[in-house]
Amino acid sequence: MVARYMQKEAHEGLWARRVALFFLQLLVLTVLLHRFASLSTPAAMNLLAVSIVGLLAAIAIAVYGLVRIWFDGELGVGYAVGAIAIALIGLGAPLYYLSQAVILPPLTDIQTSPRESLAFKQLPAQRPTDANRIEDPDETAAAEQEAGYPDLRPMELERSVTEVFDMVKEAVKRLGWETISVTPPSLAGPGLIEATDRTLVMGFTDDVAIGISGDDARTQIDVRSVSRYGLHDLGTNAARIRTFFEEMKATLAKGEKTGLEQATVKPAPVAQKQKIKKRVKRKPQVRKRQPAPRESPGGFPFFR
Repeated sequence: MVARYMQKEAHEGLWARRVALFFLQLLVLTVLLHRFASLSTPAAMNLLAVSIVGLLAAIAIAVYGLVRIWFDGELGVGYAVGAIAIALIGLGAPLYYLSQAVILPPLTDIQTSPRESLAFKQLPAQRPTDANRIEDPDETAAAEQEAGYPDLRPMELERSVTEVFDMVKEAVKRLGWETISVTPPSLAGPGLIEATDRTLVMGFTDDVAIGISGDDARTQIDVRSVSRYGLHDLGTNAARIRTFFEEMKATLAKGEKTGLEQATVKPAPVAQKQKIKKRVKRKPQVRKRQPAPRESPGGFPFFR
């Protein structure tokens, strides 16, 4: 006779895998609905938080199941390990952004001149009522930005303000930002471009203002990027400003002409003078005169 031993299976691993799969699907669905559908940003942020908590709970259940399996000798290791792997896949991006939240200052309003704020004109009226208010940063926020993002400074160019304004409009268009208002520079004040940009993954909408001031010889560009929701932008606004400046630098490095320069009429090229070949005067050929034939004494000519 063969003795058969019935070995129990720990159900925690199976349930942990089910929980991990459910909340991973909820996480992906939330991203897709907010990015490509009409899911509101507050609702998406709440669903993201629920998904993250659910994935952490799946890991906790799986670990508890592994402990039971270790001490009781039960089955179900594969389910538990699979649950932990699925949960870690879903938590990869949130853990990265969590590290950014710890390293970077908790700001949602980043600008190149934090102590001299660039004012919005039309965008505040278009922001949702439940969005963050646009306010000038205080001394503490300005100091935090200068410590966290010391590389963000206004861009100065040795070009006329009109040319730079045209270049900025082209850069905003190439970056795919949606332009809301355009105020050209004039005697009344500096130029201002207001636009919106969406984040790559979630599609969160942020507001951007670009100020262009200067004269015919020198121009300064200031940029301000503000998040509409959240208590921390996770470095998104600073990265957006850097991307804009890199686009401007690439334009200058390539030597691309602005729309103003392309519209300038070029002078017609001067026709080259045709080379006139001088006629060489040929000397007239002098024919040698032949001596007249002499007549013979008999009246007949003869030659010598």
